[in-house]
Amino acid sequence: MAIITDTRLNQVKAYMLKYISQNQLKRNDQLPSEAAIAKKLGVSRNTLREAYVSLENEGVILRRHGIGTFVAHTPRIQDSLNEFSPFAQIIQDVGYKPNFQTLSMVIETASTDVCDVFSIPATEKLRCIKRIVLADKQPVIYVDDYIAPAIDSSVKTWDGFDGNLVQLLSDSIETPLHQIQSFIRAAALSPRISKYLELPEGSPVLSVRSTIFTNDNQPVTYSKMYFNSDIIELNIVRLLRTKTTNY
Repeated sequence: MAIITDTRLNQVKAYMLKYISQNQLKRNDQLPSEAAIAKKLGVSRNTLREAYVSLENEGVILRRHGIGTFVAHTPRIQDSLNEFSPFAQIIQDVGYKPNFQTLSMVIETASTDVCDVFSIPATEKLRCIKRIVLADKQPVIYVDDYIAPAIDSSVKTWDGFDGNLVQLLSDSIETPLHQIQSFIRAAALSPRISKYLELPEGSPVLSVRSTIFTNDNQPVTYSKMYFNSDIIELNIVRLLRTKTTNY
């Protein structure tokens, strides 16, 4: 498996993350020797060492001089809040295999917070999709998706829904999707969701409420998501505003 592209460093990192994931390596498990990895990938030892330095700085591996390289912790899935990436992509980027499981898809009466987002009466019914996102076979995200009634009627069919809601909506409605507004807070896992994430009741999770808007600022979906914070991190880069004084 020779790596021959210009992105050798990133490909080596991706291979190592995938190797750790597929072999279900845990903290303190030893990785193959540098010579063995370099030979398998067809890269120089210098390129491999650069990748190892990067992974060590990220806290994924730990190198012990004269002994070997070890797993520091299971690779975390990192979701950037600066730009949107599908769940499948962010999971795959870390070396896991993404999978989506739809638990139910029903038409139900909306709760107050959902009605407020869509500006609909409390008696209005709408589509709710309950699903979980898995990395390999581990559930990492639980999602309740609510679809605006006007948008739901634009979707020709929900048969074969594969979990990529953004793509389905983009293909179904004429007005382009524009932005996602999210609110994040720490939460304790409820009994209802704990069984799906396979975590104890009361476990700390990241609770995210997200609304997708079209170009004309109309909400199309409202999602309640619960992230397993043991394996998923949300990150953001913010610009500093420097105050200038005019004299």
